[in-house]
Amino acid sequence: MTSLYDLTIPFLTNVLKTEQDLLAQAEAFAAEKGTPISELLEARLAPDMWPLSQQIVISALHAAMTVLKLTGTPPPKINFGPASLEDSKKYLAEVIDHLKAVKPEDVNGKESQVVSAQMGAGEVNMKALDYVQGYLAPNVYFHLTTLYDILRSKGVTLGKKNYIQNFIKLA
Repeated sequence: MTSLYDLTIPFLTNVLKTEQDLLAQAEAFAAEKGTPISELLEARLAPDMWPLSQQIVISALHAAMTVLKLTGTPPPKINFGPASLEDSKKYLAEVIDHLKAVKPEDVNGKESQVVSAQMGAGEVNMKALDYVQGYLAPNVYFHLTTLYDILRSKGVTLGKKNYIQNFIKLA
């Protein structure tokens, strides 16, 4: 049976590791093309969407805040807003370390615990399991996919393997 821990900590770790990998691809691409990395970090799919670096910040915040909601453990400091390459790397590494510290017993059994989530200008309350499956997962996948799509739109050579490799567990 899949536990709440299984639905959160490994999943979030895989998302952030994938973002680290994609960011490394972006950095290599920028160096190869002689393009300032800031051009990629500031790139957007549409004028009213967040830039690439903000996609990373939001994913890291979702992961860190989920640990806070489920365990009460304070998150690493993440500044909301576009981030530099160094800060993007730092946020990903710190939140991955934060996730590594969570044990199954810290999370399991809290499926019915009520947690809040930001929806538009307000907050809504829901059970932790509903939060993870109906709010967290779609949001985190959205920001990961947007990060991937921004890089593809800028010419970074990526394929499906780059997106899913951290999620696959081989037998």
